[in-house]
Amino acid sequence: LTDGVTNLELTGAYASIANGGNYVEPTFYSKVLDHDGNVLIDNTPEEKQVMKATTAWLINDAMQDVVTSGTGTAARLSSGMVVSGKTGTTSNNYDYWFCGSTPYYTASIWMGYDSNTDFSNSNYHKVIWRKIMDEIIYAKELDTSATFKKPSGIVTEKVCATSGALPVEGKCKSTITEYFAEGTVP
Repeated sequence: LTDGVTNLELTGAYASIANGGNYVEPTFYSKVLDHDGNVLIDNTPEEKQVMKATTAWLINDAMQDVVTSGTGTAARLSSGMVVSGKTGTTSNNYDYWFCGSTPYYTASIWMGYDSNTDFSNSNYHKVIWRKIMDEIIYAKELDTSATFKKPSGIVTEKVCATSGALPVEGKCKSTITEYFAEGTVP
């Protein structure tokens, strides 16, 4: 990779969305202990707020739709745990990505070759992500009813299903309820 973002960097960015807007630099280990349990190296990363918690939650909520009814349905977990995520491809279908989060973990899958190869609409990367995450949930016996914590400052409002604006009598045929950060309702 000579230009662009690495899989590790992308996973860190998506994790900050799932983590309420807090970025934690990805690490491969947190501590090194000696045989007596003494800490030799402490590699515990610091958290840094990189976006408002309300912004992170709204993005995360929108990305749940990607998995429930969008391009990421192949990543839906068999355990039924909530997932937020985003699919992606590069020009000519040479690279495929799925970056997703559960309330516990975030992971990204990249699928491609060093020499550009057209995969023509593959779902393998989403299936691999799903199988890994399902196995983690099973192995760690995680609570599958867990959800992403909604911060204070999120409100709901009925808006016109067509325009997204507040409904106007006689102009809007149907409404939907949407989430907003306080102060941003149309």
